[in-house]
Amino acid sequence: MDLHHNLFYSYRGPIPDEGARERQLENNVTKALVNTLRLGGESVWRPFLVELGVAEAAQAEFLLQRSDLPSGPASLKKQRVLLGISSTPSNSPHAPTSDEIYASVPDAWIYGDGFAVLVESKVMGGFVEGQMHSHIARLRANGNASPSVDLKTWRDIHRFFQALRCQLSGVSAFLVDQFIEYLEYSELSGFTGFRREHFDYFLTHDDEEARHWVKSQVEDLAQRLQKCLLAIDSFYESWDMGTLYQSASYCWVAFGPANGGYRKKTHQSIAMSSDGVRVFVNAELKPAADRIKQVLRQKPESVRAALHDIHKTEPFDLVLEERIQKQASIYDYTPKMRLHSSLITDDTVGGPAWTAFVDTVLTLPLPYVRIERLLKPSTLLDASSSSDDAAIEIIAEAMRRNHGLVQMLNM
Repeated sequence: MDLHHNLFYSYRGPIPDEGARERQLENNVTKALVNTLRLGGESVWRPFLVELGVAEAAQAEFLLQRSDLPSGPASLKKQRVLLGISSTPSNSPHAPTSDEIYASVPDAWIYGDGFAVLVESKVMGGFVEGQMHSHIARLRANGNASPSVDLKTWRDIHRFFQALRCQLSGVSAFLVDQFIEYLEYSELSGFTGFRREHFDYFLTHDDEEARHWVKSQVEDLAQRLQKCLLAIDSFYESWDMGTLYQSASYCWVAFGPANGGYRKKTHQSIAMSSDGVRVFVNAELKPAADRIKQVLRQKPESVRAALHDIHKTEPFDLVLEERIQKQASIYDYTPKMRLHSSLITDDTVGGPAWTAFVDTVLTLPLPYVRIERLLKPSTLLDASSSSDDAAIEIIAEAMRRNHGLVQMLNM
């Protein structure tokens, strides 16, 4: 994976602070949008203008970082639109109390006979109210009515161009493909479904900017999965993501009580690695392990029945390790047992295997118990070819099936 093969992606270089990095990305992504529209031709810019409510444009011109139009004030155009694009949804700005125009310079213009679109873009957070008031005042000067305001997110822009792509060919299609990819690599599109690069990164993991991209993808995936889980139980009130070091072979996210409370409970986790996405039910710290011991003492066959129900849909591994504390928050792990779910549920040999598992859990001072299911890249990539929602649903459904067991082990 090399982000710099993308036409629009650029080396950021040694930037002194995050504010400067943000401004550079803001300028570059606006330039990429304008160049995609301008060089892509009418088959690209016309649908974009129609999306903004500008349906009768005979032609379109484009400018970057100019206070106003070279043909005269934009306020004299019959149709005027303030297009705001940000990383997060924003509320429309209130109308300014005067027509006083401040020093803020628009990021871009799209204009032609009878219309002008002023573009203000943000890659972090929302819009500055004073800046938006200045843009509105610029567009409504000379006593004209206020312009229409269209606020979008970069995710909206990404989805617009994805939908447009199937109607294009040649250079236009190439430019739109590159712009779609650029939004994804710049962490502006959110999770848009699984790509081969998500998994291949963990084989090479030698590119810092690719690491940032994978991290942002997993974060957005986690947010969307947490919403799915919260819909079934308030237990999943938060999520926590492990640090993605450059040398890491996987990236994990845990779901459950906030502020690290999930560690003291049996909870659910996912981990992305080169061979797919693993879905876990796991228990880490001693309070969670002690609760599992109690449940297994009182009703081991109920736990086995819950595992049997999960196996009916899709097989999994039941894993037991022993945790031995070396230092504060640092443990050694010793493998003890790994049972395929078909063995646990088999009436002939499953009984002795299950009994051995329960006895070992109850004997170990600090057992680490988990069920583990691997979702292969091919499955997730196939689902992603339909939609990002379809890929997320595969993981979410596996976690929903696990929820009954999570509840039982937390009793």
